[in-house]
Amino acid sequence: MKLASLLRKRGQEEEARSLYLKVFSSTNGLDEDVLLENRGESSFLFTPEVLRRKVWIAAKNKEIDTARFYLSFLREDPYYTYLLAYLFLKEGKRELAKTLFSASIPDERYFFLMFLSSDLVEKFNFYRKLMGSSAKTSFKRSATVYILDKLFNRDLGLFRKALPYARPYSGVYTYYLARYYALTGNCKGLQSLSGKSRAARALYAACSGKGWKESSIDFYTLLLAPPQRFPYSRESAFSNLELKDRGLGFLYTQGFCSAISFISRPSPQNALANYLCGNYKQGIKLALPFKRELDRYPYLLPVLYPKPPVFGDDIVSLAIARQESLFDERALSRSGAIGLMQIMPFTGRDIARRLKVKGFKVHHLYDPEVNYRFGSYYIHALLKRFKLFPLAAAAYNCGPGRVKRALKKFGAIRTPQDLILFTEVYVPFQETRDYVKRTYVNLYYYSNLYGKGTEWKIFSKH
Repeated sequence: MKLASLLRKRGQEEEARSLYLKVFSSTNGLDEDVLLENRGESSFLFTPEVLRRKVWIAAKNKEIDTARFYLSFLREDPYYTYLLAYLFLKEGKRELAKTLFSASIPDERYFFLMFLSSDLVEKFNFYRKLMGSSAKTSFKRSATVYILDKLFNRDLGLFRKALPYARPYSGVYTYYLARYYALTGNCKGLQSLSGKSRAARALYAACSGKGWKESSIDFYTLLLAPPQRFPYSRESAFSNLELKDRGLGFLYTQGFCSAISFISRPSPQNALANYLCGNYKQGIKLALPFKRELDRYPYLLPVLYPKPPVFGDDIVSLAIARQESLFDERALSRSGAIGLMQIMPFTGRDIARRLKVKGFKVHHLYDPEVNYRFGSYYIHALLKRFKLFPLAAAAYNCGPGRVKRALKKFGAIRTPQDLILFTEVYVPFQETRDYVKRTYVNLYYYSNLYGKGTEWKIFSKH
């Protein structure tokens, strides 16, 4: 915005308009500023392509009034019915959305018709139409993950018919074929895939009982070949938390943390400065590119795995909150989850009832102390119920009912191999499977940085 304004003052009108158009097309948050800067001549902003994006962004963020405003300029546009259907979907009007998607033109409509259909055969048929259409690749790939997850859990016959459509996305195809081989006990099949996928190698190791030779710290290694010791020094991690960058050091000592938060260039010192200021989310993001250089920058360990004061020594909740929000107190997900530990409003009300909190309001979840208290209560209750942290994490993400049903199908989990097979094969959603793996790695680091170094060891052989 500032650059566009400067260009206009210098008479570079074409370049200025290009930047205003870029801002206007990519967000609805600066609309008033852009329109004020271009009052009297804003027609270049209101092209059908731009308006479609404006409606999509607003509807995606559930800014319904904004979406309807921009949609009103597209009544004669061929995408009008499609975008109106998407708007109704975001409002929760599923049947009306399905009717309008059926009447719309873009091939991407098949993605939403697949999603909105309750019958598995109908879902599969819409998926086939999508894959045979000219729809965007991003829609096809997302649809492939969705339909394979859905059919894997409910209809293996249709799953086998859908799987060949995943071949263009080799990683997706290999992963779901490996899941199928693991479900059917085909260890030889898993062995044939082990050179193509880390998940397939882990499933083969779990299926065959053969050793795991890889050493990078992840979910599989922690279970199959647990490290004998933490590869980093806790003392080194906390002994050098001083800013060596003079500029950043000056800003920090003067209390200019708001200025530090605007410095977005990744660097170890920028990351440390944000961490010291309590900008934990920003600090983590700026430190991530240097995670493989922890031997050189050991002070990035607490930056990558911070411990905000409100959490005390609760490493279980820390492991969850890092994945949920990166410790963003004002976080609000598209599904409506709130705060540090991303608590849904209905879950918050239920926890308030259990804790006998009087006068609870949903907006109280933005208070970090309330959010931590509720989230901590919930994850520890799940841990008490399911015994193993990865199972409790899965329940936190997709609901205890789904985990209970999955355990009923799988049976008791007694070994690390069982846990890998259960997670990869029986946990129903890709999002939840990834969540389990990441939170368990979080627990490993938090245990070694702030705990006894043993809390992550969930099996006796560990």
